[in-house]
Amino acid sequence: MIKLIYKTLAFSLVLTGMTSCAGDWLDRTPVDGVEDTEAIKSSSDLNTARIGMYQILKGSSTFPDYYGARMFYYGDVRGEDMQNEASGSRTKTCYDFTYSTANNAPNMWQVPYLVIGRANRVIAAAEAGGLSDQETAQAIISQYAAEARVVRALAHFDLVRIYGKTYTADDGASLGVPVVTSVIDAEEKLPRNTVAEVYRQVITDLTDAINSGALSTDASSNVYMNVWAAKALLARVYLTMGENENALAVAEDVIKNSSYTLWSNAEYAGAWQETSSAHGKEILFEFAITNSTDWTDREGIAYLYSEDGYADAIVTKKFLDLLNEDPDDVRHSILVAPVKADFIDKYKTNPVFMIKFGDTNSQDTDIRYNNIPLFRLSEVYLNAAEAAVKGGEQDKAYTYLDAIVNRANPTKHAASPVTLEAVLKERRKELVGEGHRFFDAMRNNETIVRYTSTADQGWQQALTEEARSFNRDFYKTLLPVPEYEMNANPEMKQNPGY
Repeated sequence: MIKLIYKTLAFSLVLTGMTSCAGDWLDRTPVDGVEDTEAIKSSSDLNTARIGMYQILKGSSTFPDYYGARMFYYGDVRGEDMQNEASGSRTKTCYDFTYSTANNAPNMWQVPYLVIGRANRVIAAAEAGGLSDQETAQAIISQYAAEARVVRALAHFDLVRIYGKTYTADDGASLGVPVVTSVIDAEEKLPRNTVAEVYRQVITDLTDAINSGALSTDASSNVYMNVWAAKALLARVYLTMGENENALAVAEDVIKNSSYTLWSNAEYAGAWQETSSAHGKEILFEFAITNSTDWTDREGIAYLYSEDGYADAIVTKKFLDLLNEDPDDVRHSILVAPVKADFIDKYKTNPVFMIKFGDTNSQDTDIRYNNIPLFRLSEVYLNAAEAAVKGGEQDKAYTYLDAIVNRANPTKHAASPVTLEAVLKERRKELVGEGHRFFDAMRNNETIVRYTSTADQGWQQALTEEARSFNRDFYKTLLPVPEYEMNANPEMKQNPGY
């Protein structure tokens, strides 16, 4: 496989000093100098490696190129509901598709593979059977291994959605990404697996983790992967594959059998802040940020969305028009109007700034300290509604869609019969800013229309014709494999068009 993957993986695997500071992992060496094969000797050592896995998944100011920030805004600014703010640079190339080669395209390859490498190390150590307290600590060892399988599944799933065609385009026949399920030698060269093969591994990891019985069922334990987060991810995977019956069954399991509940209408506005008593009610998994040693600093998604930060991405006029169809929709509360003169000149009183991940105007703490939700029960309801409508189960589609519609405005209800268009519209309103819209459109073969002329351009920047309106046939909807990976492995195949 590609040398940089292996250099990244191999280097991460010799690190035993995976402390709470993910940002300095490159500077860490084993404090006792022992080799990797000897470094994890106990369940305590295994927990240290587990923490390191979560830290690099969460990202840092050094590594924001996955869930530190990019995975969120990549899924939104490539759609029609969020856009790059003209003064911002971080979301620009994801938004305007101006890249033409692998050298100047956004890169989301390295860090997910680093996550996979750390997950593989946890799994290998847990399953080798040689830990000093293997017998007395078997339950916790098994839990750590199961969590690592969920994390490994998530990273493979995200990579294949970014670099491979969406599963429903050709039933997974095209090239995906290399599947890495073991601690590997730096000189190994693995080919790209097909999309279908990657999905099979993702499902295997998730079902093995869930069926092991080792994952926590405690809803309050949502800063580590619990069984409900694993099932929420599995429902998302099945929906992306078009396996609607399975997606509905798993989503209903979470809805009916977990102790999570949707935020109420009255709770919604404040629940995004982790200081709210309602915060954890519907968040199945979130990245915990406790202090400035484990935050993403100014490169994190909260800072990029905030007017008080880099103000790098904003909602579009098209999205505000959608939300303004109901002036009493509670989801207006997650947007705020500008207060700085330059932005007021541009956007007037339009609430263009997203505050789901923190707002310095509404709380005393720095927005960089806010936890970042990744799986919410609201998405699970919408996954269930989409799977049900596609499967012809109208009663269930109505039940799950209406729960979201009625929560947004208690005087409103979903229209009956439920249409796929109605579900996708509700997904846009509910999940904006959380990294879903682009992937939803690709999965459902929708055409994303940013604007067609100056009459409907809103405050979108001037875009090339191909970036104004496109569907999943547009070659730039797939990122190119980075050039350094191509150069390191002559057998690596590049995505078409690059």
